Amino acid sequence: MLETTRSYTIALIGNPNCGKTSLFNQLTGARQRTGNMAGVTVTSREGQREWKGVDFHFVDLPGIYSLANSRVEETVARDYLSDTPPDLILNVLDANNLARNFALTTQLMEQGLPVVIALNMLDELEKQGHAVDLDELSRGLIKPVIGSDGRSNTHIPALLDLLLENIPQQIDALLISYEPHLEEAVASLEATGLERWQALRWLESAGEGVALQSDEQARISNQALKLLFSRHDESPAEMVAEGRYGYIHGLLHKSSSEHQDQSAADHWLDRITLNRWLGMPVFVMLLWLMFEATFTLGSYPADWIDTAVGWIGGEVGEWMPESLLKDLLVEGLIAGVGGVLVFLPNVVLLFFFIALLEQSGYMARAAFLMDNLMSKIGLHGKAFVPLVMGFGCNVPAIMSARTIEEPRARLITILINPFMSCSARLPVYVLLAGIFFAESAGTVLFAMYMLGILVAFSVAAILARTIPAQHDETFIMELPPWRFPSARSMFLHVWDKAGDFLHKIGGVILVGSILIWLLQSFPRQGTPWLEQLGHFVAPVFSPMGFGWQETVALLSGFIAKEVIAASLVVVYHTEMSDMAGLQAAMGENLAPASGLALMVFTLLYMPCLATIATIRRETGSWRWAGTSIMMGLVLAWFGSWLVYNIASIWM
Repeated sequence: MLETTRSYTIALIGNPNCGKTSLFNQLTGARQRTGNMAGVTVTSREGQREWKGVDFHFVDLPGIYSLANSRVEETVARDYLSDTPPDLILNVLDANNLARNFALTTQLMEQGLPVVIALNMLDELEKQGHAVDLDELSRGLIKPVIGSDGRSNTHIPALLDLLLENIPQQIDALLISYEPHLEEAVASLEATGLERWQALRWLESAGEGVALQSDEQARISNQALKLLFSRHDESPAEMVAEGRYGYIHGLLHKSSSEHQDQSAADHWLDRITLNRWLGMPVFVMLLWLMFEATFTLGSYPADWIDTAVGWIGGEVGEWMPESLLKDLLVEGLIAGVGGVLVFLPNVVLLFFFIALLEQSGYMARAAFLMDNLMSKIGLHGKAFVPLVMGFGCNVPAIMSARTIEEPRARLITILINPFMSCSARLPVYVLLAGIFFAESAGTVLFAMYMLGILVAFSVAAILARTIPAQHDETFIMELPPWRFPSARSMFLHVWDKAGDFLHKIGGVILVGSILIWLLQSFPRQGTPWLEQLGHFVAPVFSPMGFGWQETVALLSGFIAKEVIAASLVVVYHTEMSDMAGLQAAMGENLAPASGLALMVFTLLYMPCLATIATIRRETGSWRWAGTSIMMGLVLAWFGSWLVYNIASIWM
């Protein structure tokens, strides 16, 4: 008789920046992104782990502060726990911020959910000279508590054993004594059939946390809510928070030394990065250093890849007899794909630096710093997260705008996101900057990203004055402690992004290179189709000094911006198979002012097809997707025309 393998579902839940997703990576081996920004994890992630004959199915829920709010993350987590309750909840806490983290823990325990608690980052707490008595904490909570570390697998066996030991878990709902009037209101709601935790959640969310089942239930609940408001200056949410934090502080008084004091180094760094006068110059300087290093350091491995691609093309050219197949492989596939592959080091470096800023804790401070500026253009600091993500890819960046509750701010964030230079544009920038501005390529690269930000903010300011706001939204940004990013987390982040780039090379760029070569090679007698198309459309772009080659490259960019670089490699076919031949050909055909205008047009014109589809899905209307297309095209034409004419005077 075959023995049936036991299988259990474990849900990971915790505050943003507590190391939850890093711990999930350790438990499952999954490659998931981690970062010091609230709102990065919008949907749940899943992974498997077999341990001592038991299959664990782990679900990484979004990072949240509460189960009572109406933000997208809270809704995802709350719906999951109620609709598909797991066998056990692994509540992950940051040991350096226990008071704040335990606010969510108390809600889970009041609901009577089976909980095991893991304290992350105990090593950081110990470096500050503080400690937590895990045994005392476990006795106070009457729940298992264990130390953990998302950056190392040292604690994983013990954690898995503890999970196994606590399925099933004896469930006893936590009972916290609240202010007497609040307790009266809770009792009146319980009399209508609500459970105690449901009554508390309904009161602290002002009627949004729990769906009421009858008119009588709604009448009594609203009456209790009005009575509380008439008796107290504080809101019911504040009264509930006071009760919970009173319980939490009593718990920590017995089990934890004081651990909230900021270290001298952290305090010194915050005084610089958050200073009203120094903060912004430091932010701009760091961005300049990032792009300068991206170009300068990336040029060395890029040259190696370029040499390898040229060698492969030469070997294939010598080995194969003259034929269309040879031309396709050498001039189409190897030239087109290789022309984009050489920029892989630049892409890797860019993502490395972005991950470094995120995971060190700086990016959260940058968002806090930018809140004042962004509020003047109809946004706030919460929009900073999707905009920074746009440097990687506009598709997930636009999706992350779901964390913005106010509809106008969310819509504006979505519409301006395509002006943030995604990694697909980076190969075009690096190529053109290296050809026309070799001595200051890093600065030009930085200027392109700054121009995108300037255009995005300008468009946001205009849209904010034409689209009516529906309600205000408070911006709350957690400032995580400064920390050294883990090597593993950095590696996984960069590895994933490099994999995405290579996946595009093996997909859309490969197909695009073949298509462009076919259009460039046929008909065999007479003018090729691609050149005919380029000459037909070229008058639209001639005011910027573009030739038919640049015209067809920009047209191919409607599919994906990386294809622009591949197109330029194919249409500027020379006897030399390496990038030097392309650079020489483009340098002879285009003036530096036209090269700069081409970079600006690439920055501003319509987003790729995947981004357009995402805008349509997130806004629920083709109207806004069409607006994004037209807005980009108009700004790109006039912007590149203006840059070309101004640059022509100086170059």
